[in-house]
Amino acid sequence: MAAIHHPPSTPILIPFQNADSLVDSLALFILKAQKDSIDKKGNFTVALSGGSLPKMLKGLIGNPAAKWDKWQVFYVDERAVPLDHPDSNHLSCTTNLFSKVPIPVENIHAIDVNLLNNLEELADAYEKQLIHEFAQKDSARFPVFDLILLGMGPDGHTASLFPKHELLAEEDRWVAFVEDSPKPPPKRITFTYPVINHASRVVFVAAGKEKAEMLSRVLDTPEEGLPASRVRPVFPGQLYWFVDVAAAADTKYPQTPFKL
Repeated sequence: MAAIHHPPSTPILIPFQNADSLVDSLALFILKAQKDSIDKKGNFTVALSGGSLPKMLKGLIGNPAAKWDKWQVFYVDERAVPLDHPDSNHLSCTTNLFSKVPIPVENIHAIDVNLLNNLEELADAYEKQLIHEFAQKDSARFPVFDLILLGMGPDGHTASLFPKHELLAEEDRWVAFVEDSPKPPPKRITFTYPVINHASRVVFVAAGKEKAEMLSRVLDTPEEGLPASRVRPVFPGQLYWFVDVAAAADTKYPQTPFKL
């Protein structure tokens, strides 16, 4: 009997009146995903982005429902800089979240700074960290994260996947390197679409009127092929956009009320 082919899930756009209600609801969503994942398999695998996202995770701080010892945290992308450098996504996540919660340091998977001068080795080493976490437990071709949290840049990029870049077509590697990012710093590593699109849940977080035009292009005209529109998790994965009303002001895309 032939396998049933399911199309990728369509995005679910959830608007909030302001950033505070977005932050609070995002925390509730993350903790529900955490509970479901721990109940199912004993841990919670998460991939985080940099930019404005880490500040939007403050609703988790001090929340007794967060089981930090069960989290395994990776970075969707990272800049090829020392971990204490202002451009480091690890530093941003540490400053805004990890330094304020009791997560074991060994549960946070940062890049190997000894490899900063060789981007290919840096990407390969990070891919090996993913293989170590996922390969023994999952024979699938790509890792299946419980949750991936993404942001969207003003050019429609996400992770370190930029418009018209050759990595948009990468289908094999889990982690790839970028030497020519149009946004500084130029040298980075990033998850590829196969990894992002195999997650159980992917959540974009976007707030502010400066996001409105690009959000409309990503959701209303996905055929443009902007990097953020190419995030379409394979079945049964789900894709959510948590946005404030300012960011959603221009889009004609159907809106869905928040519910757990």
